[in-house]
Amino acid sequence: MIERNQHSREVEAFLRRAFGAEWKLSLPQGSGHETYFASDGSRSLFVKLGAAIERVQAMARLGLTPDVLEVDHLEDGTSILVQQYVEGRNPGRSDYRQRLEQVANAIREMHNSEDVRATLPDYPPNDYAQTGLRALAAVRARWDEVRKQVPDVAHSVEQGLEELESRIEHVGGSGLVASHGDICNANWLLTPEGRLYLVDLDAMALDDPALDVGATLWWYYPEELWGRFLEVVGYQDDDGFRERMWARLALHCLSITLPRPDSFDRFDPTHYAQALVDFNAALRMKDNPQAQDRSTHSVID
Repeated sequence: MIERNQHSREVEAFLRRAFGAEWKLSLPQGSGHETYFASDGSRSLFVKLGAAIERVQAMARLGLTPDVLEVDHLEDGTSILVQQYVEGRNPGRSDYRQRLEQVANAIREMHNSEDVRATLPDYPPNDYAQTGLRALAAVRARWDEVRKQVPDVAHSVEQGLEELESRIEHVGGSGLVASHGDICNANWLLTPEGRLYLVDLDAMALDDPALDVGATLWWYYPEELWGRFLEVVGYQDDDGFRERMWARLALHCLSITLPRPDSFDRFDPTHYAQALVDFNAALRMKDNPQAQDRSTHSVID
């Protein structure tokens, strides 16, 4: 089995060459790509391997992710990206409410950035239905890899996927944006000075804006604030947007229960039925069943 620290010696050598001194590495929480915190006793850095370098640089130029200090490739071709370490925490629901305009404007800036858009693959046709069906096919392929491990819930998940396919097939419109794709609070960093950064950009793609907006609204805002948020972020609050929002939200809730490709995620069939609580609620267009303030200290991962 490949370990999360498989390149640690190469990373230490790279940091010595790039920044001098001796660096001590530690592993952040999480199970995505190989990542490290690095410290030389007076400075702290964040190091990520396998990142899409141009994408992170474009987001950093917007001030939406921490500054990029150094980029290169290791001997085996793996990209290495070094960012300024930023002290902060994950925002909780109260932070989202108090900073509605700040959150919405950050998403709006990312969605409309031609600089960020140019770093993302383009897969025409780019209408909402075809893009949603492409996302559904990718989730279904990941689901098929674990389905036999969870026979008690397999039928209900299959029914849910069939329902989502039918709903997505009938949505209309186009206008893809530079979408984060996994915009949960664990991927926001709120600094003591009040700056907000988006981190973990691996899932970014040209996608329906309803994906990011729907996840943000459902998880972190009461419904009476949805209209205001949509006004600030720049999208029409109509039936079409909400239909797309609910369908993509439910698909995303299923996606995050499944191991990500090329990650260190592990699948736990024992508790999988509980992991489907959000998926089942979003599928039925119900309120978030786990709406509570979860303001915790954060790391970039």
